[in-house]
Amino acid sequence: MEIQDAAVDVRGSFSPAEKFGLEAPVGAFDEVAVTLEVRSPAPVQQVRRLVAHAERGCHSSQSLQAQVPVRLLARLDGDDLEPQHPTTEEP
Repeated sequence: MEIQDAAVDVRGSFSPAEKFGLEAPVGAFDEVAVTLEVRSPAPVQQVRRLVAHAERGCHSSQSLQAQVPVRLLARLDGDDLEPQHPTTEEP
């Protein structure tokens, strides 16, 4: 199928309150919107099938739709940093 051009615009919305120390829900996205613009002389049904196939195979899209555990492994100068819990005070 010939594709002359394709562009993707990804936008997420979230409450910035937590970043400013205000009481708010967790700082996760409320929504992620993806707009795909395609230019192609191919029939619309063929393009629809390609878009559906691409969405099923997109690791980012599939991960955002599922509850996927996220691990943060932080290092400082090559040494692992243990996560600091809110009740733990810094010496």
